[in-house]
Order: sequence, then C-alpha cells, then structure tokens
Amino acid sequence: MNDIDSKYIYDYYKIVGKKAIIANSFTSLFRILFSSSNTVLVSDNRLLRILARLRNLECTRMSGLAEKALQYFALSDAISLLRQKGVPVYFFNRIGKRKEGYKYTEKEIKRMKLGLSFPVMYQDIDKYCNELQDVFGELYSREYVEEIGRIPQVIRVGSTYQHENYHSRYINVENGKRVTTGQQQAYSRTIHVYGRCGVFGYAVEDKDTLPSQLYEELVTHGIDDIRIINHGLWGGNDEYIDHNFLQEVIGMKKGDIVLFYRKHFEEKHLDQLLRRGMRYYDISEEWHARKTDKVTFFDRPGHMNADGYKLVARIIVENLLPTNFNCDDTIIEGSTITADHLKHYYKSQDNSDLEDEIRGFISEILKNYPQDENARNGAIVMNCNPFTYGHRYLIETAARQVDRLYVFVVEEDKSYFRFSDRFEMVKQGTKDIGNVVVVPSGKFIISAYTFPEYFMKDYVKEKNFDVSMDVETFCRFIAPPLNIKIRFAGEEPFDPVTKNYNENMKRILPEHGMEFIEVPRYAIDNERVINATRVRELLANQEYKELQEYIPQTTYKILIEKYK
Repeated sequence: MNDIDSKYIYDYYKIVGKKAIIANSFTSLFRILFSSSNTVLVSDNRLLRILARLRNLECTRMSGLAEKALQYFALSDAISLLRQKGVPVYFFNRIGKRKEGYKYTEKEIKRMKLGLSFPVMYQDIDKYCNELQDVFGELYSREYVEEIGRIPQVIRVGSTYQHENYHSRYINVENGKRVTTGQQQAYSRTIHVYGRCGVFGYAVEDKDTLPSQLYEELVTHGIDDIRIINHGLWGGNDEYIDHNFLQEVIGMKKGDIVLFYRKHFEEKHLDQLLRRGMRYYDISEEWHARKTDKVTFFDRPGHMNADGYKLVARIIVENLLPTNFNCDDTIIEGSTITADHLKHYYKSQDNSDLEDEIRGFISEILKNYPQDENARNGAIVMNCNPFTYGHRYLIETAARQVDRLYVFVVEEDKSYFRFSDRFEMVKQGTKDIGNVVVVPSGKFIISAYTFPEYFMKDYVKEKNFDVSMDVETFCRFIAPPLNIKIRFAGEEPFDPVTKNYNENMKRILPEHGMEFIEVPRYAIDNERVINATRVRELLANQEYKELQEYIPQTTYKILIEKYK
C-alpha cells in the first residue's frame, strides 16, 4: 500500500472521529495495545484482528478499503462539481424497518422473520404460493412469477457496471438500463436515478419500477418535459452504484437532476456530503404512516410490491417539487473546487489491459482504412461541440499538408451534444475531403481515464492540468502504427485548459519524433473568431440566422432536427 492510499484511509476515519492503524506485522503490537477505544485496526492479519478485538477495537480488512475511501472523497468532489454546474443532488434513504410504533401484519412479520425474499421464494414457487400471492395480489400466477423473476445479469462493460440487455413482456433492458415507461421523445431535463434493486425494480414490471412511477407522478403535476434514466442494479453493491455515478458526473449539465435511493452513509460522512450540497431525506416514517393494505413487501419493507413503489414515488415527488429542482444555496463548504480526488479516482481505475485494448482499437482502424507504410500522416483530436466552420478550416488546412489526416472525435459522451451526433456532424462536414479519415477517439485520447480535467474545465479552479498521460499515450501507442508524424491543433485564445494542452504537445511531441503545428483560428469577416460556446448560445437563444454564419449546413440540419 502506498502513501496516497494510506492517507485516504486515515482521512476517511478521521471524519468520523476515529484513528486508523494500518498494520500487517507484529511490529504494530505496541500501538494496538495502547490504543484508545476510538481506534480502528486496518489489517488482513487475522491474529492482529483477534488481538484488537480483545482490546475492544474496531477492525476491518485492508482489502478494498483504500478504494472505498478514495471513492467517498471522489463523491464529495462530484457533488461539489455538480453544484457548480447547477445540477441538484437528492438522496432518499431506502425504506427501512420500523422497530417501534408500527404494527406489521402477521404475514409480513412471518416473511421478515424467515427472510423470505423474492429470490428465496422464486426457487420454490409452489411451496411459497400463499406468500407470493399476498405480495402480488391479483397479478399472481405461477407463470407471472416465473417471468417477473428472470433478471438479466450484472456485468462490467467498459468502465461501468450494468445489466445485460434483455427483452420480455415485463422486463426490458436496453443499453444496460432498465426501460422507464411512458416517456415522451422530447425532453429538456434528465433525472438520473441511482440505487440497487429498489431502483432497478424488485420483482415488478417495467411500468411499476420507481423511475417509471416517478415519471407518472411528475406528469400528474404537469411536468412532462423530463426524461428519467434508471441506473439501478439488482445484485450490484453500493460501491458499484457510486462508481457508475462517478463515471457519469463529468457529462452531466445544467438541467440534469441526480436522485439516489439507497442506504445512507455513516452519519458524519453523510454530513460532509450535505455540506457539499446534497439534499437528504429519510422517508421511512412517512411511508409507513401512509402505508395501506395494498402496500406490502417480501422479506423487508425496502423489497416492496408495485403499490409500495407508487407510494415511494409520490412521497419523493412531494419533496422534490418545493425545491423547484434547484441546487441548495445553504452551502458552507465546496464553493470552489479543484476536484483532485475525482481526477485521481478516474486515473486509478484498473487499466491493466490498456495496451491490448489499444492494439484492438488500432487494428479496427487499419482494417477499415489500410495503411500505406510510406505515408506521412497527420492527426487532429476534436470534440466538435458542435462542428463549426472553424473546425472545417482546421481540417482543410491540415489535410493539405499530409497524405492522410486522421480526425479523432472525442468519444466520451460527456459534452452538450451526444457523441453519435458530433461524429455524424464531422463525417458529413468533411466527406468531400478525400484524404480525411474520421474515427472515434476511444477511451485512449481525451477520455475520463487519460484527461478527465478536460470535462471539468468550466467549473474547477485549477487550470494547469497535467495532460502528459494523454499525450504520452498518443505518442507511444497510437501514432506509430498509424504513421502519424504531425499533430495539428487550432490556436486557443479563449480556453486556458486547451491552451495548456497545446503547450504540452509542443513540449512532448518532439521528444517522440513528431511535429506539432498550431493553426490560427478562423474568423468570420476577419473579425469574429468562431467559438463553439457562442454557437451553443445562439442555438439556445434560437438565433438561427446568425447561427448559420458559424456552422456548415450539415451541422445546422442535425442541430435543428435534434436539438431545436
């Protein structure tokens, strides 16, 4: 374990007023014997843990703890970052058991006592038919239970955990996300809902999941311009949920809303997240107070039937509406951030197969575009958010100086315009230039792994980011097999992050035998320098006449069709 990992563990426990001892050898015996009761022993050594317990000390294994601590601090950064973006974060505590002041039915008590979860009863439907009928009500039949229990597996795809795609009458998963029903195609805002089985939908149909019922409840209040994405995982742990959220954070934008429905953090850790801007609600009491005969559950209140989720949705919406989906203004920490923990989290992800993945990435390019070994090729990396006459000018200028020009379009879907649309804008806008090849950047060029700061540049205080990993990866693994000898970029008079990136390319590329050419910005009427930010403003303000002065008709057509 390195010093950085140790520091994360020490700081993680320090927040809750505990002192950590990290030890795996008996040289730490003295520290254990003379430690106070607020000490936590972090060790994989069984004998040391036994000794610590004899001293009434808290113990935990070393394995995975540094990652857990880093993930918590990354969450803190993420919530601060979202507040900077104007994205509110709501946390609703998963419905828990009321130990006092509430009387459950005899059948509910039996299911709780025997731990009759849906997966347990699913193994022997005939044996538990009475219990299943009590939960499902009129929906119950053996065939119904069999079908509602066919849950697709959770798998790792790229950098996130998700369910396998699946289609049936009651359960549909597309692109790793369970379908939220009833939604319109047009929307101006997105609610991202994160949680475990309570979000995915514990033994309920698509239309009865919490996200689907949230949408229906919002519509009854006249709100139908919102799309809801179900990020739930049935079978995933909280670390998976939080990991997926962190992967999405840098792509979220103003108008988005984040909603967690899961078990809360330790109290003092939770308090730190509240200080960063998260809103917290424990709705268990209210749920129990409004529980009816139709509302019931399997082995615990959190594993409820469709009527139970409908009640949860109603209570959540009633809490959301008074906030008007705005960020909490009563923040005492995190008004400015550097997002160092979040950046470290992205770069700490396991990329042990990076070289093999890059070889596959390059092989796919060469299969589609065979290589002339004597060619002198060039490359441009572009986000094109959206594709403008400025991008077109840069590509034209570069293409005249090389045999083939690779235009890598940033593939991370973390920009205002979707990657699929940005990619199409570039392809359509350059199809008449014969030696231009437009390809995705993969996760190897300006990605959340190689350069996460790129996607936070408008919100974090620090602008002197270390981009060497991104540039070195390009020089070592991507440029040589594609015979790329020149990297082109446009001059950057506005954005300090991109300017810093260009300066680093000037320094690093020659060390690898590559040339760097910076092309002056294209200006309309030799006065107005084209800026993608300005283009987005014109689109938002519906100033279509001036908008067409900045972008090709191919881009304009896509923007009007999909983003008007």
